[in-house]
Amino acid sequence: MIEVISVSYLIAIGILLIGVEALLFTFVLFFLGIGFLGIAIISFVYPFESGFAQIAFAFVIALVSIFFFRKSLLAKMSKESEVKEERAHISGIGIVQEGMVYFDGTYWKVQSDISTLQDGTRVEIIDVVNNMVILKENS
Repeated sequence: MIEVISVSYLIAIGILLIGVEALLFTFVLFFLGIGFLGIAIISFVYPFESGFAQIAFAFVIALVSIFFFRKSLLAKMSKESEVKEERAHISGIGIVQEGMVYFDGTYWKVQSDISTLQDGTRVEIIDVVNNMVILKENS
């Protein structure tokens, strides 16, 4: 049998697991840490007879929490921002080089197919969207 784990150790384990979760973003260790913190709170009120029971209940709390809350937390954390990207460059003249467009000191990917254009061809950039240039060939 495992001896009863003191409340301070349970709190420390819970905080440690949550801290490690901050580095990993798996949302598994977070709930395990919540389980240990929950058992620490319960241990104040209800004295457990063994450390095995404490650990088992911490895992049960973690599994129930994962089942009910993990999907919603992941959805909230992975929401795309509604704020549009600020555009530093809107239009200008660029030069085709090695399948990309060189413009204002930076190489940009292009939305359209530029494989028919030779290196050194000057192109007019109409817009920059999501780090890709929209262009039309100069005449």
